[in-house]
Amino acid sequence: MKHLWSRALFPWLLVLSVLLGSSGCATSTAQAHLSEPTIPAPPPTATVTPTTRPTATPSPLPTQTLTPTPTWTPAPALTQTPTPPPTPTYPPPPEALHVPILMYHHVSELPPDADRYRIDLTVRPELFEAHLQYLKSQGYETVTLSDLYETLSTGKPLPPRPIVLTFDDGYRNAFTEVFPRLQAYGFVGVFFVLATPAHYEAPEYLTWDQMREMAEGGMSIQAHGRDHYDLTNRSYDFLVYQILGAREAVEAHTGKPVRFFCYPSGRHDAAAEAVVASAGYWGAVTTAWGYEQRLDTRYAWPRVRIRGEWDLEAFKTLLESMAASP
Repeated sequence: MKHLWSRALFPWLLVLSVLLGSSGCATSTAQAHLSEPTIPAPPPTATVTPTTRPTATPSPLPTQTLTPTPTWTPAPALTQTPTPPPTPTYPPPPEALHVPILMYHHVSELPPDADRYRIDLTVRPELFEAHLQYLKSQGYETVTLSDLYETLSTGKPLPPRPIVLTFDDGYRNAFTEVFPRLQAYGFVGVFFVLATPAHYEAPEYLTWDQMREMAEGGMSIQAHGRDHYDLTNRSYDFLVYQILGAREAVEAHTGKPVRFFCYPSGRHDAAAEAVVASAGYWGAVTTAWGYEQRLDTRYAWPRVRIRGEWDLEAFKTLLESMAASP
């Protein structure tokens, strides 16, 4: 029985084997198609020939103007400007003044051989000091010729009892006898000096150094000419040399302005006055007696001579008479 069963099953087993074998091949083929897909060949690579293009030239950029960085500057400190004092208001100037302009020459002891001219021109030192004491006791205050001019031109007031002390010729005793006494009394003097004797350092006359010291000490150093010559009937060039030349020399050596001229021996004419005016002087004095000053006569103001033979009482009488009749 067993063999019959085996024979009966054999044909079926054979069919089944065939079927199973076909199925295995199909599966293998399908798996092959899935695992190895066919990759198409890549298309032929195109060869690109580069086209030459012109090199681009860059356009220049505009130059940039650099604005400088501002530097910090500190604000200036405020400086307070002082307000100038108001211009003084003076009363209208007077038409005339009546101020004594005293005229001295030598203040010294008389030399043994003194003639009458030297005696007349010389006041002894102790008498001169008595003059100053009297002036101080009577309330006189010394002023300069420039002060008189300013009063007549601007109205600038003078002290109640003004007086001008002038000293002619520039003698050496003006430095040794007059200058220290004026300083002691707080007075100022006007000294008319000569340029040529100073230049040569003549022993009887002031030197430039002495004049400079006097000017620095408050004295008024003015011009009397280069030499002590009569100025009447002179040429223009001569007058310019004596008048303008003296001013330039004195200013150069003292460093102070020279505003007034004194005619030597008081002698002058219209030509001399014209040169004095054109040389820049404010005025001039003579030896003529008087004590009135006006602007229109400023190139020939008179003076009051102090004589050597007068004593102190004569000096007092002179001043009292002028004070009583201006």
